[in-house]
Amino acid sequence: MLKPKKRLTKQELKEDKFVKTTLQVKNYVDQNYRQVMTVILSIFAVIVLIILYTQLSGESEKEARGQLGIAQIEYNNENYDKARTRLHRLIEEYGGTAEADQGRLILANIYYIEQDYENAEKYFYEFIDNYTGSNILLASGYAGFAACLEIKKEFTEAAEYYEKAAKQAPDYPESDNYAYLSGICYQKGGNTDKAIKIFADLKENAISQKASRDAEVQLTLLSE
Repeated sequence: MLKPKKRLTKQELKEDKFVKTTLQVKNYVDQNYRQVMTVILSIFAVIVLIILYTQLSGESEKEARGQLGIAQIEYNNENYDKARTRLHRLIEEYGGTAEADQGRLILANIYYIEQDYENAEKYFYEFIDNYTGSNILLASGYAGFAACLEIKKEFTEAAEYYEKAAKQAPDYPESDNYAYLSGICYQKGGNTDKAIKIFADLKENAISQKASRDAEVQLTLLSE
């Protein structure tokens, strides 16, 4: 008489399935050892590269911060030649860092102070085209670029960038000045309606009373 087959429990089925899967994996590895090891080593190499890149990125950012800090000190002391040299080095050697982007803003300011408006415009533009950090710094970059355009008598475009500067950091007190300059440039560019709109908004929403009064004066002049 045949003995009835023993029914396997769920746990035994799982264990049996696990054993089969393990044996299948072992057989695959045995048969494809070279390919499997290549994949494993490749993954390991990528992990090592990521770790090294993270460490090197940290070191680069640390060195970039040091360079930027020294350049800022030279800039504050009006040692513009030394600051400019260090900032150029910062941009060349650490171009992908936020510190290099901030360095472009300082460098643009130096060129503007020295009335080298061509280079000032170049670095202001590079700054606003790359920077994604502080709204106040970005507003300053827009305003600097607008100032360069204003000097070239490109009043309408200058007005647009002053307006961007005002809107980028509306709670920043300097935004009043940016809006005022935007209105002036629209007026110089022949767009009186836009100028009136800018001054009317500034009169009502300016952070400072002085800016509000100045806007009111411009509105009076434009209505004559």
